[in-house]
Amino acid sequence: MSGADLARRATADPLLRLLAHGFATTYRRPPEAVWRAPYAFRAGTPAVPSAAPATGGTPWAGWCAAAGHYVDVAVAPRADGVLRCASLNHPAEAAELPLTGPAGRAPDWAARPYAALRALAAAGCARGGADLHLNAPLPEAVGLPVAEPLECAVALAVADAHAGRGPGAPSRNRLAALLDAAVPGDDGLRRAVLFARAGHLLAPDGSTHRPLHAPDGAPDPCLLLLTARLPAGTDPDPGDSTAAAPAAPAAGAAGAAGLAAAARAALDAGARSAWWPGARPGRGVLLLLPAHRRAAVRAAAVASFRRRDLPVPRVLRITLAAAARREG
Repeated sequence: MSGADLARRATADPLLRLLAHGFATTYRRPPEAVWRAPYAFRAGTPAVPSAAPATGGTPWAGWCAAAGHYVDVAVAPRADGVLRCASLNHPAEAAELPLTGPAGRAPDWAARPYAALRALAAAGCARGGADLHLNAPLPEAVGLPVAEPLECAVALAVADAHAGRGPGAPSRNRLAALLDAAVPGDDGLRRAVLFARAGHLLAPDGSTHRPLHAPDGAPDPCLLLLTARLPAGTDPDPGDSTAAAPAAPAAGAAGAAGLAAAARAALDAGARSAWWPGARPGRGVLLLLPAHRRAAVRAAAVASFRRRDLPVPRVLRITLAAAARREG
């Protein structure tokens, strides 16, 4: 399936069809490639360190994995050194930015992809530029970091689109090294996006894959992401200096306490582990549990939030996915 065919392919993922159609509408030409990259998460940083030993001391602390939810990028190469980018998530904004020379001012949502592509251009890859259309369907508030999967997807897509017009696309190892050097971020999450295997965790240094076994011996582990619903501009980590609104510290503290209490309730209801998916506490907690305890764990977490007069949390099923791949 080519990028040009994707918008018309009835059997394709609807999000990919929408992205390809949006690209064609925005740039008046079809995309040459469409790439999909998984969100990623860290494992093993306990969300309830004072609870039972099951929440901490795991042998896979610090390991990373790819989640079965994706960011998507449609791309077509250019030859004038300009990056044009748009996003399904920000339909009223677009940007036209140079890849060499003085950097342009990118919208917040495009800043990391832009930095990634300038790093590639500086290394001699894809200097001709590109037209990009992005889609990150899960908001940052869900708790899964979006920056690393998005910049990896953009780098893979643009390098692939230019591969037939000059030097071949750099290897994934080379891309990882370029991104690690040029764009501040979580190197472990990037490696998970680029090198993950379905059903496996990836070692912190990227050297080893290890299957994540279900606690009840089932073929696949059952993972749930429990996410607090908080007002815009708040953060559940009261120590986070980036919280924007005056009410953010109080709302954030309430969110952190609510998540911790819900994690304890989930552990009491049969979850085996509870940990933060990122490098620090956030809006979401990952729960590992036997599949037959899913309903009980969900109900216990929701009830815990209600007892604190907090909005009912989101509960999202997570699977361990494979690395980024080309879809068209």
